[in-house]
Amino acid sequence: MRRPGWMRWNRRPPPLPRRVSIDSLVMPGEAWSSREAFLEVRDGRGHQRLKAQWQIGVHLPAALGEDGHSGLCPLCGVRSLFGVPGDAADFDLREGLACRRCGINARMRHALALLLDGLEVASARVYLTEQASPGFVWLQERLPHAEGSEFGLDAARRRRLQQWFEALGGRGALVDADVTALARADASLDAIGSYDVLEHVPDYRAALREFARVLVPGGRLVLTAPFLETEQATRVRARIGADGRVEHLAPAEIHGDPVSGGVLCYYHFGWDLLDAVREAGFSRAEWVRSFVPEYAVYGLWALRAHR
Repeated sequence: MRRPGWMRWNRRPPPLPRRVSIDSLVMPGEAWSSREAFLEVRDGRGHQRLKAQWQIGVHLPAALGEDGHSGLCPLCGVRSLFGVPGDAADFDLREGLACRRCGINARMRHALALLLDGLEVASARVYLTEQASPGFVWLQERLPHAEGSEFGLDAARRRRLQQWFEALGGRGALVDADVTALARADASLDAIGSYDVLEHVPDYRAALREFARVLVPGGRLVLTAPFLETEQATRVRARIGADGRVEHLAPAEIHGDPVSGGVLCYYHFGWDLLDAVREAGFSRAEWVRSFVPEYAVYGLWALRAHR
């Protein structure tokens, strides 16, 4: 596995190719290791640029033509269309803008590209914490050593989620795993992708320690989660009390689930998540922001760390 050059994230990216392949995938972006470093750019030399990028995103649905957004899908490797004209929700910059070829939305497309950037895909041992998803199905078709899991698979939920997984094109049985206590050997994985899962884990620090334990030295973690880009401290919305019951500190926020209807969100993370990642055993951690209109990626954030 090649170790990517972290310094490149803060350099001007090269022109994007007209075609890409999984073996040469690059997702340009800017990376910051602290809130102070980000605010120095946002409130200083980068203010007008970041403000303009935000304005482009706000007005994007109105600016697109009848055919939607045309661009290059980094996962398909060829030009495609993104979003369905007339459907405002389908142009949500994070959860929408799905590629009409692979069906993968902007958040997952961005995160998968960051995960695979520089990996030797033929040999890399990659694990996703959301197995019944279009992103994992895409990964399973292309990486011989891709693995995934779900959590809390009682008989009824397993049956429904297995059907959903197979309808997406997934192969094999779903694996039930607790990310705070993974049944894996130390240093047994090259990369882990955890996409909008960590906010649903009450003891997320235990999950981060497990991710660090099972990754090889130099292995990478890429995760997405609700992120407060101007705040240092994580907001705790709910927690597990001493009696084992959920204690709500803010109105319950339920995130969509393909079979159960929704999952409780415990956290909106701040920049202090980087400290938690480092304390868990990672040598380097940064929040990466990508604004790549050619890929239909508009100011999306992901956390990237190396063991």
